[in-house]
Amino acid sequence: MLEKVKTLIKGGGARSARAKKNILQTIIVKGLGVLIGFLYFPLSLDYLGTEKFGIYLTLLSIVDWFLNFDVGIGAGLRNKFGESVAVGDDIKAVRYVSTAYFVLGIIISIVTLVLLVLNFALPWTDWINISPNLKEEVVILGAIIIVAFGIRFVARNVYEIFFATQQMAYVEFFTFITKISFLVLILVIPYVVKDSLLLFGTAKALTFALVPLGVGLFYFNRKFQKFKPHLKEVRRDYFKDLFSLGSKFFLIKIAMLIIHQTNNMLIAGLVSLEGVPQYEAAYKYLSIFMLLFVIMNNQLWPSNIEAYAKGEFDWMKKSIRTVMKVWLGTVALATVMVLVSPFVYSFWLQQGLEVPMEISIVVAVSICLTTWVNMFNIVLNGTGKIALQMYAWLFAALINIPASVFFVKVLDLGVVGIVLGTVASLVPLVIISPIQVSRILSKKDTGIWAK
Repeated sequence: MLEKVKTLIKGGGARSARAKKNILQTIIVKGLGVLIGFLYFPLSLDYLGTEKFGIYLTLLSIVDWFLNFDVGIGAGLRNKFGESVAVGDDIKAVRYVSTAYFVLGIIISIVTLVLLVLNFALPWTDWINISPNLKEEVVILGAIIIVAFGIRFVARNVYEIFFATQQMAYVEFFTFITKISFLVLILVIPYVVKDSLLLFGTAKALTFALVPLGVGLFYFNRKFQKFKPHLKEVRRDYFKDLFSLGSKFFLIKIAMLIIHQTNNMLIAGLVSLEGVPQYEAAYKYLSIFMLLFVIMNNQLWPSNIEAYAKGEFDWMKKSIRTVMKVWLGTVALATVMVLVSPFVYSFWLQQGLEVPMEISIVVAVSICLTTWVNMFNIVLNGTGKIALQMYAWLFAALINIPASVFFVKVLDLGVVGIVLGTVASLVPLVIISPIQVSRILSKKDTGIWAK
């Protein structure tokens, strides 16, 4: 069997073999990370209780949303650095790295400062229904998370170098180290302080910030030493290169955040804090197979860049057909997972949280539509023809929140209504994305389809 696996991995040429090897390694490490995630979810719920756990999840969503304002520099760095290394231009590569770190450092420093001021100045705790006796603790935790996320946001750009050089298995290994470190802290914290939202949130924030910082310091002084960022290598024209492509990725990213990362905030504000863990549990359980598309996207993105540049459309067609088969398999898996979800929740959460079947159903539909769109975005991102995708995502983001409010306030559908808002916003993308990819691969893309 091992020989058959080796033969399967090596088949299809060097590019395909490299992609399959990285995907397989990443799936193994990612799988271990998912198992750890499943362990610390019930542990966190048991330690904090439903209300505090809901506050914790909502707070992370709010800060994570704001700290994604990188104007697409990370995505631009992945493409431009990868192109430079591919042609052996190390000087250009280090200038892109230096410029990216410098610009992101400035942006995130400003955003972090603004968020800290807003954190202490605005009565934002009233907006998400936090109990008066928890407000002071939550505000302090908010400041700690903001600073930690700012560090993490800049530091994790070393991961873009691993992605650009098609070594994403390393990134998943570092993420695994982060998760297992947090798991250890979760097991220790109850013996230090009982029921402390501040200590729990601080442990999470610092763990997720310090690991990528340590990775950057280590690799930029060893394996990536020749690409180590230097202030003297920062170039204004290199920023323009990063920004011209990265700005489109940035707008797409913001639209995705509005669609996917506002659900916790909308549930807390429009439904209840108790509904946040219900949605989060269903999403964590049913999004397992979505991780596979994240893995394939990170690996096949640079592979499609190379194939498109060389005009190897047959390879791209074969690749998308393979991914389509994987998608169909995940839809079947999602159906089974929904059917057995009551038993899984009962075993996993030990009666600590009840997740209605209707929530699992709409979350599964939402995830299947998201992976459908992501499947075609693998090709679009690789070709750089993302303008139409950008417009579609912005339109989706525009209708997402109004649709969610309609389903909750008018139809009184609660948590289900919030997720249906996500489903409704994804419909235009579900239709447009495959049409554009078909036109590109058949060389019939003209006008807006070629942008």
